[in-house]
Amino acid sequence: MTGGTVTPLARVTAVIVNYNSGPWLERCINQLRGRNRPHPSVIVIDNASTDGSIERLPALEDLVVRRARRNLGFGRGVNQALRSIATEYLLVINPDCLIVPDALLRLVDELDRHPQAALVSGRVFDMSGNEQRGSRRRLPTREQVLGEVLPFSRRPGIDLTGEPAPVEAVEVEAVSGACMLIRTRALQEVGGFDPAFHMHFEDLDLMARFREAGWSIRLDPGVIVSHAGGVSSRQRAVGVMLAKHRSLWRYLNKHCADDWSLWSRWLWKTAIVAHAMLRLPLELLKR
Repeated sequence: MTGGTVTPLARVTAVIVNYNSGPWLERCINQLRGRNRPHPSVIVIDNASTDGSIERLPALEDLVVRRARRNLGFGRGVNQALRSIATEYLLVINPDCLIVPDALLRLVDELDRHPQAALVSGRVFDMSGNEQRGSRRRLPTREQVLGEVLPFSRRPGIDLTGEPAPVEAVEVEAVSGACMLIRTRALQEVGGFDPAFHMHFEDLDLMARFREAGWSIRLDPGVIVSHAGGVSSRQRAVGVMLAKHRSLWRYLNKHCADDWSLWSRWLWKTAIVAHAMLRLPLELLKR
């Protein structure tokens, strides 16, 4: 802070929900803070990790670690941090994600220039330099879910990474939930994340609720985020797969239930359960 002016990164609190992410958590924090001051404050909500990822963290100024006695899930973890956040913006970032301070500055500038935007992100790439599925995407509808899962379907799907990326920052339906800069007031206004989504679809649910409340979502394609992906979920592949199917069912009931007949709803639920059961042996073989 110089001459009473708050620098952009001091207006951000980063929230990292951690569960057995190993050395990635420390790497994420170091990359985010950079070498120069000022840097964003960081709150780590640890969901009862047992891998030493918390113990690896050095004692740093503006780093707060809160350890839960059980796995709260992603949304509950962010909501716990939200209660104490006083900054204008919060960065929700996965522990296996890397973003540099200059990229975060661009995201702050994007929200500053668009006061009706609740959330902004950039394009998300894996560690080999390939854009990840879901880096650019639509909000799901029942038809688009079918377009994702049915082979040879001509229906449009959810993922947009097969289409040319925009050249400039644009308003979009949805972005990746791996790294999101969120306007704190907007998140408080919609009541935070829905804690009923233990994992998966909680980010899409939030973006849908932002849009329903009159807020917009933005993507800055010039901001690059690196995301290893699946660092903690690989250790519990079956539970994650089942949670994904449960969360899909909740999302469809919450946001896609208009003109949904009883027989069609029953058919969808049966298909989701059957798909999970078909995936179960494959996930067990990965263990």
